[in-house]
Amino acid sequence: MKHIFVLTTLLLAPLAALPAADHRSTTAARMIYRTISVLTLLAGAAFAAPEAELVRELKPLSVRGVNYFPRETPWSGMWTKTPPEVFEKDMVLAASLGCNTIRTFLQFASHAEQAGLLKPDGSLTAAYHEKFEQLLAAAWRQGIRVVVCFEFNQQWLEAPDATDRWRRALGNVVGKHCDDGRVLMWDLMNEPEDDAKWTEATRAYLKAALPFLNQLDRNHLTTVGLTWRADRLKEVGLPDVMQYHEYAGKDVFFKEGPPRVLVTFGHQRKIGGARPLLIGEFGMSTARDEEHGAASELRDKMSAATGTEAEQARLYEIVLAGAGQGRAAGTLAWCLHDYPIRNPNESHFGLVRADGSLKPAAIALRETFSRWSKP
Repeated sequence: MKHIFVLTTLLLAPLAALPAADHRSTTAARMIYRTISVLTLLAGAAFAAPEAELVRELKPLSVRGVNYFPRETPWSGMWTKTPPEVFEKDMVLAASLGCNTIRTFLQFASHAEQAGLLKPDGSLTAAYHEKFEQLLAAAWRQGIRVVVCFEFNQQWLEAPDATDRWRRALGNVVGKHCDDGRVLMWDLMNEPEDDAKWTEATRAYLKAALPFLNQLDRNHLTTVGLTWRADRLKEVGLPDVMQYHEYAGKDVFFKEGPPRVLVTFGHQRKIGGARPLLIGEFGMSTARDEEHGAASELRDKMSAATGTEAEQARLYEIVLAGAGQGRAAGTLAWCLHDYPIRNPNESHFGLVRADGSLKPAAIALRETFSRWSKP
């Protein structure tokens, strides 16, 4: 049954999910390639995806994706508890929505050391490398590239040997994958300019990490996942790709529509100039939905930002329309799944419900990505 599942997903995975540069040059070539893959699977051998080409140029609307953690094992559990078949299933799901990119997080903190993912000196263990390779392989089998975000916590960055440890950590990952086209780009940190994170240690890391990465790897683009304050990056240096997270209030979006997104684009481009601009996160928790939302006993914990599934779909349409009008490099929705946690402000951001069915926002995303994928 496992071979039948994999074979079916290979045959049905939409070509539109693949970046344009990776389409086979002719229909005959595509058919030959798929036939060879099918015969390989039927023979019981492991399926090997074609080599991924490196990407140094992001064309407008070329990044079509989602942020990703597995539903049942999010955050740190992704790298310690997720079976490989979950990655396979989730990448098929992402591809069915028209995604050619996911963004996910490699965590560097004491809990990762305790879980056996990191050595005390900051280097990755074989278990961490193996799990990361499982995700990369599963993603690329569906034509999906990965934006890799390095998530360093403050305790790690403020340690006396922090510089040696983060250099060793980045060197382990980037050095191993500097020629790997399955990686789309390196994201140096998630939302570092938040006041709680914008410390001297964070600034020192970003200022040194950008040139360090460029020294290690001249093949991949760099980015930093900002909330929105791009001006703070001027203190530490600008990456190749500007990225911000679009979480303006739903009332603002519903009142102003796509022009609200374009206003933020103007601020980002004032700092970043002609660099590609990426919406690295956007979305809404649907915890208020009467049919599929959070449990009634959690209602008093909801913030005003939560909404219904219909409101989420409306917000998606606005942000995606703004990204299209502003000729962004693309968007990465937050996120693929709802999560089984007791925080209604975070638990229902997903495009896919707990039962595996699609929310209306997923349909809006799929339709938009289909349009964007056409020449």
